[in-house]
Amino acid sequence: MIQHAARPTAEGPVIPQPSPMRHWPIVAAVVVAAAIFLADILTPLEGAVAVLYTTVVLLVARTEHRRAVPLAGLACGVLATIAFVDNHGESVFGGAHVRFAVSLTAIMITTLLCLRNRSARWMLAEQARILELTHDTVIIRDTADTIRYWNDGAEVLYGWRRSEAVGRNAQELLSSDFPVDEVVRGLAGEGKWSGEMTRIRRDGRRIVLASRWLQRFDAEGRRIGIIETSADLTEQIRADAERRQSEERYRTIFNAAGFAIWESDWSDAWQQILAGQAPAQAIGRGALRDANDAAVKLFGMADRAALLAHGMAPFFTPHGAQVLAAIVAELASGERLVEKETEFRVADGRIVEVVMRVTLPLGPHDWSRVLVMAADVTERNEAQAKLVRTQAELAHASRVSMLGQLAASIAHEVNQPLAAIVTYGRSGKRWLAREAPGAREVADCLEHVVSNGTRAADVIGRIRSLARSDTPPAEPLAMRDLIEETILLVGRDAHGTVINLEAADGLPDGFGDKVQIQQVVMNLLINGIQAMADVAAERRVMRVAVTVADDRLQVAVSDRGPGMAEPAMVFNPFFTTKADGMGMGLSICQSIIEAHGGRIAAANNPDDGATFTFTLPIATVELARSA
Repeated sequence: MIQHAARPTAEGPVIPQPSPMRHWPIVAAVVVAAAIFLADILTPLEGAVAVLYTTVVLLVARTEHRRAVPLAGLACGVLATIAFVDNHGESVFGGAHVRFAVSLTAIMITTLLCLRNRSARWMLAEQARILELTHDTVIIRDTADTIRYWNDGAEVLYGWRRSEAVGRNAQELLSSDFPVDEVVRGLAGEGKWSGEMTRIRRDGRRIVLASRWLQRFDAEGRRIGIIETSADLTEQIRADAERRQSEERYRTIFNAAGFAIWESDWSDAWQQILAGQAPAQAIGRGALRDANDAAVKLFGMADRAALLAHGMAPFFTPHGAQVLAAIVAELASGERLVEKETEFRVADGRIVEVVMRVTLPLGPHDWSRVLVMAADVTERNEAQAKLVRTQAELAHASRVSMLGQLAASIAHEVNQPLAAIVTYGRSGKRWLAREAPGAREVADCLEHVVSNGTRAADVIGRIRSLARSDTPPAEPLAMRDLIEETILLVGRDAHGTVINLEAADGLPDGFGDKVQIQQVVMNLLINGIQAMADVAAERRVMRVAVTVADDRLQVAVSDRGPGMAEPAMVFNPFFTTKADGMGMGLSICQSIIEAHGGRIAAANNPDDGATFTFTLPIATVELARSA
């Protein structure tokens, strides 16, 4: 007996369901078998009736029971044998025996054919189920292009239900557009064709399909139609078109950008990172996949091909290699975009400074396509450096201009009185030597008048020289002796202030103009003394420390006054915190120290007071350099 399986119809595959009438073939088979047995055993037909048992086997084959067919065949054989033995058990071999053998053979062959047919039907049913499970469309058409089969995939894609499509002409229903000549040649030659075609859905939208057609033949080799399977390519084609359009836009931007862009293959570096090795050299050797015209111009190459063949390794300077290693480290830590300023040595030997942005595009995480963009900032950096120098020069010119005006005024007003002081002092010394040779103290006093008047004149001359940007007459300076001499000069104006000098033995000599450096030290000492005017007498202590720092002689003058409200402003011309101050002393000190190649700075102490620090070149170093 053959069990019915799912089979496709106009409404889809039929799934076997229990039915109240499913046992009628067995009932009919039993009735027929009984009738044949009675006819065989009661009628004198001598075995000819037994062949009708094949009808019983065919009836049972319509049931869904898997073992019914072989059991029916066996039962029919047994009934035929019983009837034969009853009628011809004692007869001699003859025609009845032959007819009996033929009947058994017919029953056996019918049983086997029914079993085979059942297997074939199950196979066809499984194939039909496979056709229903596929997402592609499966359509079977006859030679008149009439649709005979329409699977679920076709319903979903085209929008027509199976009941609406089966029996309709395929061309009229779907308005297919395909290469007719190519299809005819393919079906006539190999019996198949594959290619692209377009059809119109039920909603009127045209779709593109990848289709395969297979010619169907009957048992005699005649063409009976076509089996067709198709897949929708519309979205794929649209996506491909968008991708090509996107790539074209990217290519246009890539080539038209005003800054350098190149694409590199850093996959070797990525493998080294995975292996725990330093990848910088591999990145330098990484192949250039592409570069735009701006990159060719930046590196000074003849054309794009020359740059791609040249590679990036020769362009990296030692500093550039360090920056590259830092970029790689950040990328390896998970960053997808890193931007740093670096430099390259281009084809003509120039150093080009750039802001480099390295990006890992979305996609395979193997660094096979790394996008690098570089903006040339060489001119910008040079302009910024030039601007800083110009600002410094303008500030210096402004200070010098004011200093020059002040120096000219001082020189005009003070030079004549100083000259008169010196003249009268010398005249007094001569007069005392001639008229009163015993007045030694008066002579010493006059000697101090002449000395200080001469020093004051030298100070005025140095200030005027500084205003003219003359190079100060530099010489080795014993800083300990110079500071001790200066402390003695300000001693009368110390107002009880104790000045401690801390200078180790064996300090190297400074290098500069003695008069100008002494003027700086004196200015700082007087400022400190004045700052402590309102401090308790026991706290009026100043400290002057001379040390060596960074191959320079450093002098630090500290007081215990109230400190400064704005330390950064004290060196500005005309900035003063004194009611009667001009605000030029520290500005002149700064000009003097910077003219000597040193630096001066001011800062508040952690506890109280302020410290002014300046540096000077060391004499041995400067003399060796000039030699």
